[in-house]
Amino acid sequence: MYSLFTSIQRYTTSSRLWTAVVLLGILIFLSLRLPGIDLPYHQDEWKNVTASETVEGAGTFFAHPPLMQMVFVVAHEIFGTDYFRIFPIVFATASALLLYLVMRRRAGWAAALWSVFLYAICFSAILGSLVPDVDGAILPFLFILAVYAYDRFCEISVASRMEIRGEVSIKAGRKWLAVLIAVLLVGFLIKLSFILVIGTLLADYVWSRRHDLTVKKSAIWILNGILFGVVYVAILYLISAVYPAFDMSIMLGHANQFREETGRSWMQIAVQSLKSVMYLSPLLLVPLLFVSRQILTKTRVFGVYLVLGLLFYLIIFDFSRGALDKYLMFSILPLAAMIGCVFAEIFKKWFITPVVIGLVLSIGLIALNFLPHEVLPLYPKSLWFEKVLNGEWLMLNPFNGGSGPLGFYVSFLFIAASFIVSGVIAIIGFFSEKRRASAMIILLVIGIAYNADFAEELLFGRINGSAPVALAQSVAFIGSDSEITQVITYNDIGAGPLSLMGKYGGRFYAAPQFEEGHKERFAGHQASGGHFLVVGIPPLGLDTFYGRFFAQCDSLFFTVSGNVRADIYECKK
Repeated sequence: MYSLFTSIQRYTTSSRLWTAVVLLGILIFLSLRLPGIDLPYHQDEWKNVTASETVEGAGTFFAHPPLMQMVFVVAHEIFGTDYFRIFPIVFATASALLLYLVMRRRAGWAAALWSVFLYAICFSAILGSLVPDVDGAILPFLFILAVYAYDRFCEISVASRMEIRGEVSIKAGRKWLAVLIAVLLVGFLIKLSFILVIGTLLADYVWSRRHDLTVKKSAIWILNGILFGVVYVAILYLISAVYPAFDMSIMLGHANQFREETGRSWMQIAVQSLKSVMYLSPLLLVPLLFVSRQILTKTRVFGVYLVLGLLFYLIIFDFSRGALDKYLMFSILPLAAMIGCVFAEIFKKWFITPVVIGLVLSIGLIALNFLPHEVLPLYPKSLWFEKVLNGEWLMLNPFNGGSGPLGFYVSFLFIAASFIVSGVIAIIGFFSEKRRASAMIILLVIGIAYNADFAEELLFGRINGSAPVALAQSVAFIGSDSEITQVITYNDIGAGPLSLMGKYGGRFYAAPQFEEGHKERFAGHQASGGHFLVVGIPPLGLDTFYGRFFAQCDSLFFTVSGNVRADIYECKK
């Protein structure tokens, strides 16, 4: 009786503990994402949302397989324009749950909890959870769902070969194989880059069964692959027949533009890749130094996916003309899984001293943000590299792009110092096994501070200024002035609210190659009022055509939020 009572007590305590852990995890996950629901849509974000309002609009805009536009149209029906960011948050939440299930089977509950924790707080994952596109949340969800189905199929397949379950095992294996095939088809019908997931699982399966493969079995799998391709193409043609909004020629034309024909921009690739590294933070990159052979075995499918993805986006195809930083978000889940295993393997107990050291270092690093920083114009881009090489790191680094979000600033000195300090601590832990656990604790504390700084600047901008705040005040002024009828906006900032007012007159980018065309366009716009909106993140160079042009205009309104200045110009001269 006493034994039964003790068992019930342990079960109840364990159940309450797990409930508390789950609720705390959900709270942390959502608290880092829900404040971003109201962020203004920027460039491609706005286009994705507005194109989803109708089937016809989605069909003419989305240059991807048909399920993408179908999913977005349905999402718009559910969430509407104002709350569309909830859509990717839902998929990101599901990804976190699946990541836990996958990692618990592969590496145990400790690695699973660490992996989900890292996915919850990593800035790149936070950003991917808020962008109304497929690369940051939907494709990662389908990837981890495919891995879950793949793992279940492999487990049952092994049991069947060992004659553990017999007929029941065979039926269950076929069920999970069917689920896996369905997920792969759905992913491939949303975006063609999902071929990476198919290739990853195939490569992992072949490697794990390499000793059992025969010519006959290889031929069967090749035939199955051909059959999968035939079914996929048949589905595309079937959808084209019953869903006229989908135009296959648009999809194929979009895919062909990433073949290297005119020479890729390696500088753009370097800039976008470096931005992705900054988004991922030292917390998901520096601990790779401690990945052991045992961890690689447990997370082999994630490692294969990471390697194939980097080859795909950086080498095989030319994505320098696309939003490469958005595409590289595929790396978030694999890195969270692998680093989660590192923390689970090294962490056995906590020590107060490294926690204190980590807090002191983090406070020092965060304090760097409050030093006076230089704000550089976007062009020439070479100026940024020159300052980095010369050690002039007291400058604000703008994070923006065509795929969103609206730009925000983070101190480059803070970023570089965080990586350097984390790297030094990791090297100490690598060469001193007795200090390894302490080093990981310090890395964890610094990593949390780093990601919190990025998240704060994206969501609130209280340190370096908020572009959304400056934009909102500018848009309010434009809406209150009836004489302002058409506004051309810098970097397409504010295209959404200006379009809703009926005052959107187009956009301009301050790139040198556009100067001649913009001279003619600006002259024509001057005849119709000549109103421009310039939210300077980054600011325009004063010694450029754009800087000289606006220096001759009248400033009707300006507002400043930290280091972000917004101007409304009237250029009738």
